[in-house]
Amino acid sequence: SDRKVSSLRPKKPLISSVGDSVLSVTQMLASKRGSASLIVNDEGGLAGIITDTDITRRLIAKHLDAASTSVSKVMTPNPTCVSMLDSAMDAMTTMVENHFRHLPVVDDKGGVVGLLDIAKCLNDAISKLEKKSKSTSGSVAQSEAHEALSQAMQSQGAQGAQAAALQALLAPLMNQAFGNQASPTLRSLLAGKPSTVVQLGTSVFEAGTKMAESRKAALVVEDGNLVGIFGFKDMMTRVVAKELPMDDTEISAVMTPNPESVSPDMTVLEALQTMHDNKFLTLPVCEENGNVVGLVNVMDVIYGCGGVEGWRSIFISKNAPMVSSSPPPLGNIPSTLEFQKGSNEEFDETTFNDTYRMETASFLSDGNVVVFKIVDPDGHTHRLHSEIKIVCLRKAFVDKLAGRLKATNISFKFFDEEGDAILISTDEDLAEAVTLARNAS
Repeated sequence: SDRKVSSLRPKKPLISSVGDSVLSVTQMLASKRGSASLIVNDEGGLAGIITDTDITRRLIAKHLDAASTSVSKVMTPNPTCVSMLDSAMDAMTTMVENHFRHLPVVDDKGGVVGLLDIAKCLNDAISKLEKKSKSTSGSVAQSEAHEALSQAMQSQGAQGAQAAALQALLAPLMNQAFGNQASPTLRSLLAGKPSTVVQLGTSVFEAGTKMAESRKAALVVEDGNLVGIFGFKDMMTRVVAKELPMDDTEISAVMTPNPESVSPDMTVLEALQTMHDNKFLTLPVCEENGNVVGLVNVMDVIYGCGGVEGWRSIFISKNAPMVSSSPPPLGNIPSTLEFQKGSNEEFDETTFNDTYRMETASFLSDGNVVVFKIVDPDGHTHRLHSEIKIVCLRKAFVDKLAGRLKATNISFKFFDEEGDAILISTDEDLAEAVTLARNAS
């Protein structure tokens, strides 16, 4: 039997009203760590959707004032939506065909009840594929992997033409995984593709205009070398929500500094694995001498693994006769894809760094000093005492792991009671994480 949309467990929506200002919506999203809000009318019906990308493309790039601009001017009005009882596979097909990253879920009266993310729909198949590829080898592995993929599709409710289209999409990826076909490099993937490269002194407005054109996060360079990264969510939470002036704020003040990068000679398959293992959405690509080549996101990489034909197959399945047979431009492909080892781990949308997970924080009696329990990427747990200041915590952690890492490359994440990842980059973030941990315990 076909699975329903409800089985995909849509996220609880972050709701705003049509009369709200863009500023108030971005401040709400920043406080809730969200990237999209559903906009409702006075009757509570769905009127539109606004995402972090919309903020850059329709507010910053057009030089509008967030406080005086109504969200109704910037949102995508009357978005396609589904109900909890609709077919899960139909919902996924709708998202892929139309390049929707998010799909609102409504009840039978038109009231907003949830938000689907295409990431969760594609996750099952790829996870099952990976398990199969680890446990088997050679031609036997390939046939078994096809079987695993088929089972994954059925568990998603895919039948017939849709299942065949999805298998065609992922088949080239499997061929590369089993060594029957060479995997292209990131250099070839980025050749001729737009990227957003800006200087340290670039204004947020100028960077936003370039990001809107290329639909890519900005890579910040100094003397040709990568020194920072600045994404659409950063624009929304660090600039718009904090009412910083877009013309007078330099990107150096709001970027994530010193991101790690990967070599352009890395294959797309290796890049996919790196993203999977580290839970990151984007990878800056740099030459050995530090020169910036570009930026790939996870959908670029899957596109590179599958090739044009692989993508095209899913866009011209028999159930979608009205859809163009050409693949979408890369910027229109949904930019969120989660790989989950456990329910609490997901991609960090800001940068590619060593990220350490803070599992708990408990108060001691002596003032501002807290005991932190930190889990490194290898799964090792470290307990340490620190003031509630990000500089102090980094120093304490570096001291604990003497000689093994540099303070500039450390990022911390905290998981709240709903399992959402919170990147800890300021003292305020750290204080919030401590408060959440104290409340949870």
